[in-house]
Amino acid sequence: MARKRRTPARPTVVLDFGGVLSAGHDPVPDLHELLGGDAATLGESLWSHRPDYDRGTVDAATYWGSVAAASGIETLSAEEVAELQAADDRYFLRLDPESRALLHDLARNEVRLVLLSNASVGFGEAVRRTDWFEAFSFAVISGEEKVVKPEREIYEILLEVLAHENGGVARPGDVVFFDDREDNVAAARALGIDAHLWPRNGDPRPEGVEHGAVQARRVLAERGIPLG
Repeated sequence: MARKRRTPARPTVVLDFGGVLSAGHDPVPDLHELLGGDAATLGESLWSHRPDYDRGTVDAATYWGSVAAASGIETLSAEEVAELQAADDRYFLRLDPESRALLHDLARNEVRLVLLSNASVGFGEAVRRTDWFEAFSFAVISGEEKVVKPEREIYEILLEVLAHENGGVARPGDVVFFDDREDNVAAARALGIDAHLWPRNGDPRPEGVEHGAVQARRVLAERGIPLG
């Protein structure tokens, strides 16, 4: 009896956003222009409250109110909250040129792309409004799912969505994932995902360390994913 030939797995490239696609990872100067006060104190507040915002356990008004309090601002109007969110979005939505070029080449070759990001609900909405997001099949945003990397559940959500496209079969090894945090990469590998560390965009790279996009191109080429 002839066996039915198995269709080769379709690879999926999954990308983190901040530090991988974004050009930088420090929106404090842009926000400091709006809020004033001590920049170091502002930055400490911005990042200390960020995990809850990215997890979706606090809303935009609560998060930005806490950040503004570090600059001595007691209350924010709805318009001011929206202005701060828009400034944060603008900062992170500035794509690194080499990352943008990689996206272009992957999209041109019709490689399936997915975004997996620890980010707020508001940022997820902003991402989906960009012109380049049409290259992505979908996005998994932590604030929407109420779970963050490196927790196992967010990767399981990713794999579950992909499994629906594979006839209900989860194939973690067919997912090539890039993230700028070692703990996120390790958690993905624990599930069998082909995960790789991307040196964070905007940070000084040690001598001899290539841009993440250069490293990613090499990894993808080794796995037969077209880029030319």
